[in-house]
This record gives sequence, C-alpha cells and structure tokens, in this order.
Amino acid sequence: MQVPQEEPVTPIQDLINDAMKHRAELVETRIDLSSRDINNRAVKNSMLPTLDAFAYYGGSGVGGDLNSQCTFQGNACSPPPIFHGATSVSYGGTLNQMVNGTAPDKGIGLSLNIPIRNRLAQSNQVRAQLEYRQAQVRQHQLENQVRIEVRNAQFDVKQNRTAVQAAQSAVDLARQTLDADQQKLKVGLTTQVTILQDAATLTTGESNLVSAKAAYEKSRLELDRATGLLLEHAGIDIADATRGQVTHLPNVPYVAPRPDVQPDAQPSAPSASIQPGQSGGQ
Repeated sequence: MQVPQEEPVTPIQDLINDAMKHRAELVETRIDLSSRDINNRAVKNSMLPTLDAFAYYGGSGVGGDLNSQCTFQGNACSPPPIFHGATSVSYGGTLNQMVNGTAPDKGIGLSLNIPIRNRLAQSNQVRAQLEYRQAQVRQHQLENQVRIEVRNAQFDVKQNRTAVQAAQSAVDLARQTLDADQQKLKVGLTTQVTILQDAATLTTGESNLVSAKAAYEKSRLELDRATGLLLEHAGIDIADATRGQVTHLPNVPYVAPRPDVQPDAQPSAPSASIQPGQSGGQ
C-alpha cells in the first residue's frame, strides 16, 4: 500500500454534492418521490368534474326480400327510392349500402360527470398526501445521514494519514536506534540483549505501520463509498457483472505490488488426465 506524498484537498461541500448525485439510495428515493407525486396528482384529478365530448358515424345496410311497407311522401305511398324495380337486396347490395352512406347512423354529444361528496376519493387523496410527506421526510433523513457519512469518512482519512506518518516516524527511529546500537556492539559499548530488544521494537513498529496503512486505505475506500464514486475510482464495471464475464481487473488506488519481492514462479502446466486403462508415474 502506497501513501501519496500530498493528500488531495477536496472541499467537503464538493464531496457532499458528489454523494447527492451518485448515491444509489438517494437516486432511488427521488424516483420513489416522483412516483408518489404522480400518484398524488392522479388521485386529486379523480375528484374533479369531467366533461367528455363524443361523436360517432356509422353506416348500415338492409338486405333480403322486400315487404309491402312503403314510405309516405306527401299523400302518396311508394317504396323507398333505393328499392325501385327490385324485389330483394343481395348480400353485396347490403355491403354497398354501408359504404355509400345510404342509411347512415351519426350523432354528437356531451357527457358531464360531477362527483359530489366522494368519500372514497377524499380518503385516497388524504392517504396519498400523507405517503408523499412521509417519503419527503425519509429523503431528508437519508440526505442528512449521507452528509454525516461523508464528513466522518473525510475525517477518518485525515486521522489515518496522520497515524501512518506517526507509525513511519516510529519505524525510522527504531531502525536508526538499531543501527546505532549495532555500531556500539562492534566496539563493545552494548550487549546482544539490547540489539534483540531494538530488533523487536523495529518489528513491532513495522507491524503497526502495515496496520496503519491498511486502515488508511480502508478509510479512502469508505470515502469513495460515501460519495458514491467507489465503482468509478476502483474501475469496476457493472456491465461485466451483468454479463458474467470480467474484461479487466479492478484498480484499487494506491495499492501496488511490492518492489522488493520477486514474483512467484509461473505454475507448471497441468498434467494430462489419465484415461481408464492407462497408468501414470511421477
């Protein structure tokens, strides 16, 4: 784990703004609040009067054998004009009447609906308003919690960086003390017991340094999580998780392989499987 020489200074308000934009919980609450607002408007609209305008036009046809009925035109009685010279109307003639508008059916109208003392709609409106206000309160509480998490995470980063510096100073002092006592041992001014004590102190200091660096790295990751930028900074792609195939490994900031350790030897290729009836040996 590596500690940057200079800690990037980011104003706390900028970190809070990033958290407000990228935290999944806040995005979810905004979607829920918007959905409840739409539902509240729909319930409110159900209590308003409604006016509907409609118009219709249709065609009809009459077919079959003609009867003795007639239409009165003045004082005379004669068959309908469309049936002159015919004793019956075929199926094709009936369809023709529907198309050419021989006997159309048409009209227009208005429909007015005024709800009066709609108790069910009123109760639904009150319930929707209360649920909307509760969602607003939950959103404000979550925003306040996120602000506190971001502030605490930034404070932990500063505190753990100071702990790393203190542990590094302790390790440097223990190493200098060990070197000085080794020089004294060469001229007989100290004993082996002192050297062993110095070595134990150095080992304890190095262990404390590793723990401090680990705590510092965890605090930085916690700050990224609090601001909602953990996936972006660590190079984690959700699309890889969706596909079930990882195309690139995550990149954790300030974590690198140790330069003083040689990489392990490449593992040998797996031996071929032995089929039934075959024997194998070392």
